[in-house]
Amino acid sequence: MNLESTNRWLTFAANIGVLAGIIFLAYELQQNTVATQLEAATNFQGSFSEKEMLIAGNPEFADLLMKGVLGDDVSATEQFRLNAFYTNVLRQWQFIHFQSLTDAINEEMWRGERAYLTEVIGFDAGLFSHWQSNNNDIARNSMK
Repeated sequence: MNLESTNRWLTFAANIGVLAGIIFLAYELQQNTVATQLEAATNFQGSFSEKEMLIAGNPEFADLLMKGVLGDDVSATEQFRLNAFYTNVLRQWQFIHFQSLTDAINEEMWRGERAYLTEVIGFDAGLFSHWQSNNNDIARNSMK
């Protein structure tokens, strides 16, 4: 075996090693994407679990929230509390929407959450009013 033949075999082996490295890197990148999506989904679900536990564990707040859902009259303080809650809820959905735009959340999960948001806004008069008011504020501020 001459030097040129040995050199070709070494070059071929090096190219195989580079190709194997690229394949491994692609696999690791895909695994990292899945892990990131699972972490984002877990964080999102955890934030809503906290809200559900707040409602379940605080009958007074559950009563206040029902007033909001039904569109009943509330005091200024109650409205302030509802607005803080609604802002937090909408911020969570906004965050998952932004994550879907960057593929941190897969499209299937976002479709499900978007459908759920539409359903919730459809039956919660207070959340709908809050959402509508904030959208109008954003539109007015962007026109300035």
